[in-house]
This record gives sequence, C-alpha cells and structure tokens, in this order.
Amino acid sequence: MSNAFVSLQKLSLAYGSNIVVPELDLDIVEGELIALLGPSGCGKTTTMRAIAGLMAPQSGRIYIDGIDMTRMPANKRGIGLVFQSYALFPHLTTFENAAFGLRLKKLPQAEITQIVERGLRAVGLDRLADRKPAEMSGGQQQRLSLARSLVMQPKVLLLDEPLSNLDARLRLEMRAELQRVQKETGITMVFVTHDQSEALALADRIVLMNNGIIEQIGTPDELYGAPKTKFAADFFGFENIFEVEGNTIKGAAQSLPLGFESTSKYLAWRPGAIDVGVGNFSGIVRGSAFAGEQREYIIESKIGQVHAATPAADPSYKIGEEIVFDFPQDHSLPLAR
Repeated sequence: MSNAFVSLQKLSLAYGSNIVVPELDLDIVEGELIALLGPSGCGKTTTMRAIAGLMAPQSGRIYIDGIDMTRMPANKRGIGLVFQSYALFPHLTTFENAAFGLRLKKLPQAEITQIVERGLRAVGLDRLADRKPAEMSGGQQQRLSLARSLVMQPKVLLLDEPLSNLDARLRLEMRAELQRVQKETGITMVFVTHDQSEALALADRIVLMNNGIIEQIGTPDELYGAPKTKFAADFFGFENIFEVEGNTIKGAAQSLPLGFESTSKYLAWRPGAIDVGVGNFSGIVRGSAFAGEQREYIIESKIGQVHAATPAADPSYKIGEEIVFDFPQDHSLPLAR
C-alpha cells in the first residue's frame, strides 16, 4: 500500500458486463485538489462513485487515510459529496439544511450551532442563515451544498460537475470560492468535470481520462503546455494534429512537403500557431467566427481540415475565399503517441 492519503490500486469498475474502468492506479496526496477530467463516458464519475462507496469494484482496492475502504459502507467512509443538483430541502432554512447531517448524528444543539455557523462563514452564507433555497441564487445554493458537506468534516470531499448548472459569471465566482475554501480548510478534494477550463483553473493536478484509463496526469501547466498523446493534445486545444514522415505531412487524401524535418510520427499545432496569409499551403475558408480578441477559421485544404486563428485586428477572410497558410516548426508539438 502506498503512503498516499487516497490510493486506488488496480481498480476495475463495471456496470454488469460493461467494464467502464479496466484497471486504474491513482494516488492522491492529503490536502490536494485533484480534477478527474474527460469526455462523457470516460469513467471519471464512475471512479468518483467507487471512492464514495456508491458502487463496488469488480477488483482492486481503495485506501483512504491508510484504511482499506474497498468494502466499507458509504456512510462509514468519511466522504463528503457535492453533486451537480444541489439536492437541498426546500422547506428548510440555510442553517437547517447545513445542520441536517449533524442532527442525524445526534450532536448537542450548542455544538451543531457552532459547527454550522463556522461552516456558513467559510462559504460566505452566514448572513443568509434564515433564508430558504427558493430565496437564494444558484451560486448561493451551490455554496450551501458545499457547506452542508464541509460541516460533516469529511476526510475527502468529492464534487461531481458542481458548477455545470451555473452561468458563466457564477462559475467563475464559484471556482474562486472552491479554491479559497480548499486552501483554508486543507481538505482533500476530488473534482469531476468535463470542462478543461475548470480543471486548469482549480486543480493542483489533473487526471485526464479516456475510455476508463488515465491518458495523462500532471499539473495544469504540464497538461496544457505539453500533452503527450493525440487525445490529450486535442483535448487541450491542439486542434491540428497530423501524421508526419520526415519532411512530409500526411493528409487523408494527399501528402505535401512540410518544409522541415521531423523525427516524431505526429505533430500538433494550436489554431493560433498557424501562420495565416503566408506559407506554402493553401485552402478554402469554410468557416469564420469572430471570437472577441481573435477571429477563428476552418480551412479546407489538400491535407484535410485546418483550424486557424488570427488577431481580430488582422485582415479578415470570408467564407469561400482562398487562403494561404503555414505550419511553423517552432510552434509544433511532437507527440509521443
């Protein structure tokens, strides 16, 4: 067994005969905020459910704080859960929603009051203790859902897509709130999301999952700046991924001279790295979109579809217009696989 606070060892998870996670090994350090990131169906929520004790693994072990929790009931694991749906009691006040779990533990009223008041202060809701959920904004309801878990003093807090029901402004506010609460309390958090921007903004480390396996794990800087595989590169914005052989770039129907020699089998470029208006490649603009500080293009070329982006102040190209472009060597990312 490892010295990690949460350790998943050769964990295999399935729904009936459908194996969702074939074999997963993951160590989480105490006080760390880990993001399980990936598209729908990649196994991230299933992994979270196994940690919580909401599903039994086919094989493998789950350790929390040095204790084997693999067959331990969910209510004995010391796990806090915050879901996408807030699941608040509409007839209870903020205070009573937060106190609900503590009352089930039959703690003295004075202790409940002290713990709940501290928990509501931690999420900035101490002045709304008498309000009911219908009288609160979506962000306030989500903070109450967070407080309800925190007052139970869990060993690990699991959050399953908790920000997906919020609008863009509230999501930004709640990201900052989660970071603040996590740093102040030192609680170990596992944050499940399909949104790369959330994972990059929040996590100490990101676990990128694909078809039930860990595609890559590392800091936000590492995954954003140096993805190692085609899947990871595409997920983090390297939308132009091509097979290369020597100084030739291969398309679906045609191969063309690349202009430089490569020892990697695959090279990737972000849209903003494509040189537009210069170069030896040409194509037809099939899509054009203004995106604030930049203009985004989809170009149909002899080697396939190319995604490019230019500063909004640069000359623009219309749909159907021919455009020249290039793949600069100094902005290319070699991929290991």
